[in-house]
This record gives sequence, structure tokens and C-alpha cells, in this order.
Amino acid sequence: MSDLAGLSFIVLTMFFVLSGGAALVFFVRMRLSTARLSRIEPHGEGARIPLVAAFSGWKGIPWISWSSSTLKPTLILHPNHIECRVVRTRRKPYDAVSRVDYRETIGTNNIVLEFTDSLSSFVGNTASRDLARDAVLQLARRDCPLSPRAEGLLASGTGGTGAGQD
Repeated sequence: MSDLAGLSFIVLTMFFVLSGGAALVFFVRMRLSTARLSRIEPHGEGARIPLVAAFSGWKGIPWISWSSSTLKPTLILHPNHIECRVVRTRRKPYDAVSRVDYRETIGTNNIVLEFTDSLSSFVGNTASRDLARDAVLQLARRDCPLSPRAEGLLASGTGGTGAGQD
């Protein structure tokens, strides 16, 4: 009887582990598809860029990060400053942005903000090329310097398709 109880325990444990894993995969896929369909939202006088995740990286090396957040990643473009959040909220004036970059790989469309007064960078994953293009366009309109990749992103499409445009 104990062999049957042990087997039942193993089967039930595997069932819960596999169903939990399937639920997690479903949740992540649903969140990514929702993010891909998102548009820039008005936020007071500024614009909120919907993000799937945010990372704090090293300036010039955006693929290596020292912190990340999927709980409440934030990128808000206010009239006079940028508000970004990975772990804590930072506010920087637009003239503190030394470079806006764009990085893309499978499943990620990242806006990279580097600042003159910091060795760290802010990386926000929009999960959408169109959304990233709209955000880079808004940053360019605020006179933030663009990298060649960010300029190429703007040149690759019409841009300005989202709400909250200037």
C-alpha cells in the first residue's frame, strides 16, 4: 500500500508542477502579446511608454545588467524630464541623456538610455518594434542624441503611430 501512496504522491506532485509551469508560460505569453499591442499612453502632460521589463546595465554594454524588474518597469517622458524605474525611480532632465540606443533580439525590442552623469544605463523592453520606434521618435523630438541603430529604427518605418505624440 505504501508503494501506491508513494506513486500517487509523485503523480500528484508532477501534475501540480507541470500545471504551474503551463500556467506560467501562458501568463508570460499573454503579457507579451498584450505589450505588443500596447500604444504610448498620455500621462498628464507627458507620455507613458509601456514596458514588459526594465534593466539597469552598464553604459556601452547593455546586454550585461546588474538589476532587472518585471513587476513595475516604468518609462515616462515628462515635458522637462525622463522618469524611469527598474528598482527605484530616477528622474533625469533630457539634457542628461548622452545617447538613446535601440537593441533588438528574439522577443525583445529594447530602448537603451545612457546618461552623462552615470555609468549605468536604463534598458526598457517594449516587446514591439513599432512601440520602440514611437518612443525613440519622441526622445528625438526632445533633442536626445540618437545612436546609429536608433536612427536606423526611425528610418525603417513611418514612426509616430502611437497615442501621446507631440
